[in-house]
Amino acid sequence: MKPVYFYAPALKRYETSYLNSKEGWRSISVTGRYCAFNCKHCEKRILEGMIDGSNREKFEKEIKEAEKLGGVIISGGSTVRGDVPIWKYTDILRSSKATIIAHTGVVKNDEIAKKFKDSGVKIALLDMVGDDETIKEVLNQPFSVEDYLNSFKHLKKQGIKIVPHVIMGLSIKGKEGDLRAIELLKEVNPDAVIIVGLMPLIGTSFSKINPPSPSHIIDALKLARNSFDVPIMLGCARPRGNKYLDVEKFAIDYDIDGIAFPEEETIDYARERREIILSNACCGNIVYDFLSRVSI
Repeated sequence: MKPVYFYAPALKRYETSYLNSKEGWRSISVTGRYCAFNCKHCEKRILEGMIDGSNREKFEKEIKEAEKLGGVIISGGSTVRGDVPIWKYTDILRSSKATIIAHTGVVKNDEIAKKFKDSGVKIALLDMVGDDETIKEVLNQPFSVEDYLNSFKHLKKQGIKIVPHVIMGLSIKGKEGDLRAIELLKEVNPDAVIIVGLMPLIGTSFSKINPPSPSHIIDALKLARNSFDVPIMLGCARPRGNKYLDVEKFAIDYDIDGIAFPEEETIDYARERREIILSNACCGNIVYDFLSRVSI
């Protein structure tokens, strides 16, 4: 079997005997706590966990720190147009030696995609949604599935690697809607696919919603692995607990390429079956880790 990559960026406090997140890649919000939308599963709470990079001086300082770590995750809230305006710091980013991974938001045209390219973005992250109803009723956005697919096409046209995230438990159509989002990605030839799971956040409209079951996430990993000959990841945002250990072990046994923030028991399990590679990068960096590995 292929080696398996374990990632621990500084998105949360994480420590095992093998790996901790203390020196991990950081996530910076270029908009601070601002977002034009109020998605029901987030309601800007996710932005609260990021470094506030809305101040230029502070942003530049954080980018210099990121160079020491090797890379950075640039994120933030969306404009009314749908994109995350990281290009307001293009001059800072272009001069940085850090690998820049960015949450782009919805990219409406080639011109906006070029702004990301000119800002030095190497890997673009964007959630993929499988139905218009979820986009409108859960994400509160005036976009369509086609807008999401076109976002990846615009970015890829600029030579940016695209790494869609698919959130299990998000679609109002249930598992069928979530899995359809994976199927739709065949149209854009992603460079990697990251499967994550809805985590009910306190203080949001979805705080009491049931997270996806272990079998729900396992079905998504299986579909993604069977559908794409690119790295498949079990990402950082997903429900935890003993019952989800089966998801991580399935990932090891089903040739999934990596896991973010794995349980220590999972790493022990993997060591007996596959070569393990530890990293403090964002798990989206699997694109370059994988390419460098296969070129050896």
